[in-house]
Amino acid sequence: MGATNCPETPRQKMITMMYLVYTAMLALNVSAEVVNGFKTVGNAMTKSNENIAVKLDDTYANFDKALTNSREKVQDKYDKAQEVKRLSVELGNYIDSVEYTFVGLLANKAEIYANPENPKEKRVIELKNADQTTNLDSVKEAMRIGGFSWIQSLDNNHKGTRFFLGDAEGDNPTSGAAVELKQKIIEYKHRIKEILGEDSIHVSLGLDVERIELNSEKKPTSWEMLNFNNTVAGAALVTLTRMKAETMNAEFDVVNMLYKQISAGDFKFDQVSMISRPKSTYIIQGGTYETDINVAAYDSHQQFSATINGQTRSSNDSGSVHYSVVCNNLGPQTITGVAYVTNPDGGVKEYPIKDSYFVAKPLAVVSLDNMQVLYAGIANPVTISVPGVDSRSLKPSIIEGKATIAPNPQGGAESYIITPTAGSRKIKLNIDGTINGKTTSLGTYEAKVKEIPEPTINVGGYENGARVSRSDFSDGTRVIAMKQKGFEFTLPKNSMRVTHLSVSVNGKTEEKTGDVMDAQIVSAIKKANRGDKIFITATVMMPDGKPKEAYAVYTIKK
Repeated sequence: MGATNCPETPRQKMITMMYLVYTAMLALNVSAEVVNGFKTVGNAMTKSNENIAVKLDDTYANFDKALTNSREKVQDKYDKAQEVKRLSVELGNYIDSVEYTFVGLLANKAEIYANPENPKEKRVIELKNADQTTNLDSVKEAMRIGGFSWIQSLDNNHKGTRFFLGDAEGDNPTSGAAVELKQKIIEYKHRIKEILGEDSIHVSLGLDVERIELNSEKKPTSWEMLNFNNTVAGAALVTLTRMKAETMNAEFDVVNMLYKQISAGDFKFDQVSMISRPKSTYIIQGGTYETDINVAAYDSHQQFSATINGQTRSSNDSGSVHYSVVCNNLGPQTITGVAYVTNPDGGVKEYPIKDSYFVAKPLAVVSLDNMQVLYAGIANPVTISVPGVDSRSLKPSIIEGKATIAPNPQGGAESYIITPTAGSRKIKLNIDGTINGKTTSLGTYEAKVKEIPEPTINVGGYENGARVSRSDFSDGTRVIAMKQKGFEFTLPKNSMRVTHLSVSVNGKTEEKTGDVMDAQIVSAIKKANRGDKIFITATVMMPDGKPKEAYAVYTIKK
């Protein structure tokens, strides 16, 4: 990994420098002071590793808290962090086993003076099993208590070479503890990079076991040869402790980056407010006021709770607290409460909630679509609605007068047809509706009922009172019934029809069934003189099924 993308941390630089200083001393006679230096460095690095472990525990604790607060958002990064932890612990344990096995080659027992204030208080720990193999647990305990201080053979430069590099000669060993450790570290780094994906370029893993460096003779040398070939035991142990530190540093940097990525794409806000989103602020008495409470700039992966007018609710999957109440009291109403939002650090902050709405008595609105009155015997379209109530739940009925009411097949949910019975003078409607599962009366409506105005007739395109010529009439001329002028109600097409004709000219009357003049009527008109009158009486069948008489008088002009 390039130094530009992943610069070494100050801690890594310090450890590397300390190691290089003591490695350089190997070229000199290894004096007691140098040996003591290895003990000092080893103990200091061990203590440093303990401090890193504490920081790692804190980071994992933060991850646990974040997962509890927002599982959906954190789960992916949390799982990756747990996998990094598993791999790092596995590599750290392997480095420990190499270190403890090597210490077992240097000593059969550990004589530890654990209490500096009492030099005579000594603890002896046997490091060998009955078969003379090394007891790794005993070595671990000895190094936990006494660190490097009790090891007497730190200046030995023979046992380490064989243990770490095996029997192979030359610059490329193929066996030994260092060769196996190098492979373990390479596999560890590869697996960490797989977990991080593209983000791996942002983390410095250290553990540069693949890099070729120059030895004291300025020759390219592999990591294992540079660190363990003819190296005194103290330097080898310091190297292992350093590799343990680099592993823990790598783990810390990776896990810390994953933790920071939890909110990497989040917006930052310095103000948080509560938003109430009611379905309606105008409620019919007996209806339900409903609203969804949201936090402005809210993280939808995180739940919050709210107490509103004494009711406590938790947010749902859409990130809203839903509040509802049946409205029985009339007039302006308010809701007040407090929302409890969990901060990223786990603390809870309170935010006020306030909203208002109005409760009104139910009021049915009935609109006559064509006129201000109803007309008997025909279908009168009306619109019925109640503000705040679903029109599909309305059930209008006739409670006074004679009429029928039914949904208008040509209209929507609010459209009906009222057909008053002939002779009716007034009707009264009651409108029921369903609110919160309960049927209640939402109001009444009264309307006058009138008869359809008398019809008029039109002959040959001429209205009543017109001056006409004898030639304007012929066999087949139709007499058409029409509604009066000023009557704006829209009647169904062909709902008025002429069923009988009576035509009088010069005192002579001709009659005809139907609406078409025949040859006899036309012949009588042809014999009329200028100024004579033509009297026409038509029987008209009205839309309500009743017959009415319509009249017209025409004057011959030539």
